[in-house]
Amino acid sequence: MANKKKNTLDKEINEYEKQLKEKENLYDEISLESRDIIRGSGIAITLLHNGNKKESKNKIDLLSKSVKNLLSRDLGFRYYTLQAYQEYAEAQIFYNLLINDRFIILDEIGIPTESYLLGMLDVAGELKREIISLLMSRNVKRSEQLFHYMEEIYDKTRIIRFPEVILPGFRKKQDVARIQIESAGNEIVLFKR
Repeated sequence: MANKKKNTLDKEINEYEKQLKEKENLYDEISLESRDIIRGSGIAITLLHNGNKKESKNKIDLLSKSVKNLLSRDLGFRYYTLQAYQEYAEAQIFYNLLINDRFIILDEIGIPTESYLLGMLDVAGELKREIISLLMSRNVKRSEQLFHYMEEIYDKTRIIRFPEVILPGFRKKQDVARIQIESAGNEIVLFKR
């Protein structure tokens, strides 16, 4: 009787190990996909800064497919994919502000809310970088338009207050965005003197 129970337990343990191995393999795939999305989003943003709008758009379109694929598979690992979605949101928002002069909203890119909001705050830094570049080219009007977007990002998100466990890193990003806005505003004022 004891031997029969042992065989049953052995089968159960083997099944558990098989399930966990499948989960581990999925985690490995998701980790690689997340890193690729993070890297690709950075490349798309760099292409935009360098004036390669078409290449940036192509990169973002490819990332869109990767993000949709990842969203369909990451349910048990959402914590580990949030940064990938955040970087993707940053690339999408920055691209649409620079090229289409509009904010792309969460429903259009279909990622978790937290990642969208964190990515939006990161856009303030990209806008500041673009403003400096525009000022070097003496394009004050466009730099002021982008500065307005920075202010809008901060003003619209300023009312959001949640604990770190709900929205990790958000308050720090708000503080950084505020500092970047003040700095970019100073740069514009100094340039106009």
